[in-house]
Parts: sequence; structure tokens; C-alpha cells
Amino acid sequence: MLQPIWRTGVNRFGLLIVVAAATCLGGGCASGHGSGASGPTRVPNATIGDHGTTALTSPPTAQRYEPALPNAIQEAAAATDGDRLYVVGGYDVDRNSSSAVFVFDGSVWRRGPSLPIAVNHPGAAAIGGAVYVAGGFTADGATNRVFVLAAGATSWRELASMKRPRGALALVSISGRLYAIGGRDASTQVATPEVYDPGADSWSDLPVMPAARNHVGGYVTGVLGCVAGGRTPDSSGAIDCLDTPTATWQHFATLPTATSGAAAGVVNGVTIVAGGEPAGETRVVAVVQELRTATWTMLPMLVPRHGTAFAVYHGRLWACGGATAPGFHAVTTCTSIAS
Repeated sequence: MLQPIWRTGVNRFGLLIVVAAATCLGGGCASGHGSGASGPTRVPNATIGDHGTTALTSPPTAQRYEPALPNAIQEAAAATDGDRLYVVGGYDVDRNSSSAVFVFDGSVWRRGPSLPIAVNHPGAAAIGGAVYVAGGFTADGATNRVFVLAAGATSWRELASMKRPRGALALVSISGRLYAIGGRDASTQVATPEVYDPGADSWSDLPVMPAARNHVGGYVTGVLGCVAGGRTPDSSGAIDCLDTPTATWQHFATLPTATSGAAAGVVNGVTIVAGGEPAGETRVVAVVQELRTATWTMLPMLVPRHGTAFAVYHGRLWACGGATAPGFHAVTTCTSIAS
């Protein structure tokens, strides 16, 4: 049986590369097409780093397939209330904005209450058992509308709107409040984050981002609300974090490979940024970038995608739907990553 062994090294540009050497297990391998043996499969239009090193598809052991979505979706958002994972909005297979909500209970996916509007590129987060959806793009452009699905509710309720329309934003939940970070309205980057107080049903402005951008990968670590990568409109490798108690910004790290539309999260203390694409939408970023105690490593992504709905669920970073090719190519695939 042909078994790829993954090796890492540094190329002449100082970038980490991942290559595969094949070894034969279980009594050797025959050569030729008639034997059924095959070498590692290359991913079209997928690269590691900025200089064209090709990633291979065999997955690291920390990644696995999860139950697929009932329908293909791209540029949706995800949130978890602890027991359930919600995937909301996005584009359907015909590239129409969707109001669909899918709920995974740990065993199967079911349809949840539909959003009041069809929207792509929204933000989603949960506070306790309540799931919130904010912003995104509709047929009329970016929206500032916000909705909540309370625990046990059968329909969404509209809340106070954000001060600014924004799509392709990050929405994160910290200490019982929501933080809307980044995004764009038409061609304008939305630089001013906003914080939502559920008790007052109101939004307040926060200090502007160090570099305004959209298609960010939003995640939480402690009291920090972070955004990884994004478009300014150029691709960004920055990870910037808002210290919510002091309302100050910190530059957390710089990604080895700039990306936008990536999944991001912290699992067991490891910062994970998975997939995405450059701003020019010319290829898929086919790697998982992991930051462990100030050291970056890069591994091939099990199913390279951008525009996934992502959230940390049951101790793993889930990425559902998204596109396996640059631009639009919605899929049902769900995978997860553990560190």
C-alpha cells in the first residue's frame, strides 16, 4: 500500500514547505496504472506561501471529516450554543443569497428556523443559548440588521441595528456582549468596530482597527476578539486583537501566508487559521497555519476551501461548506481540526 510520509523544510525564500515522500507498506507496491497504486494527488490552484509551492491533499491526523451539510452553501456563518452548531445564510448552489439555517445536534443536521432575510457573508455568534446573526450582504447591498434566535424559540427576533452596514465581517461573543469587527459596505472598508449590549439593546462604537479590512477570520482567545487575514483590498497576513476590557488594539501575530475568507479559532491554546484565498481569488490557500508558542507550522488542509462557516464546537474547529475552487463553488463538506 502506498503511504505518503509528510516532511517539512525551508525553501530558498525562507518559507516552510510541506512535501510527501511515498513509502510502500504491507509487502510492497506495484508500479503502473494497472496496479491501482497512485502517487499523492495535487490540488489545482492551491499553494503554500507566496511563491507557488504546491500542497498535497493527504491530511494530517488532527483533521477529519464530519457529517456533511444537507445542502451546499458558501459564505455562510456559524455559531455554537455549546450543544448545537448553527450554520446560517450564505450562497446556495445557484449563487442566490439564502435564509436557510442548519442545526447539528452532535449526530445529525436538521433545518432550523429560517432567517427573516436572505443574506450572504453575515456574522454569527452565541451568548449562552441565544444565537445572533448580524450584517452581511443582501440584494440591496450591505445590511446593518441584527437578529436573535433565543434558546427554544421557533423564530428569529429583530434587534437594534448596527450603526453601520457591513458584510464579510467578524462577529464574536465575549463576556456576554457581541463585537462586530471589520467588513465592508460597497467598496468602503468599515474601520470602526461596534459592541452590542443585550441588556440595553444598543450598539456602541469602539476604537478603529489598525488596518480596516473585510473577509476576516474572527475568533476569541480569553478576553481578546481577534481577526486573522482579510482584504484591504489586498490580502493581509495580520492578526489583530481587540482587548475588550481596555478597548485597545494589539498586533497579535503575522501569518506566514496572507489569506482572506479563512476559518480561524483557538483549540487547546493553539491558534488555527485554515484555508482561504488571496484577494484576487486566483487560487485556494490549501494549508492550515498553526501558531504554537510563537512558532508557526503549516500543514495541508484536508479539503482546501475558502468561505466556510466555522466555529469551535466540542473542542474542534469545524469548517462547513465553502468553496473548493477560487471564487464561487459551493460544497456540502464539513471537516474539523484539533490541535
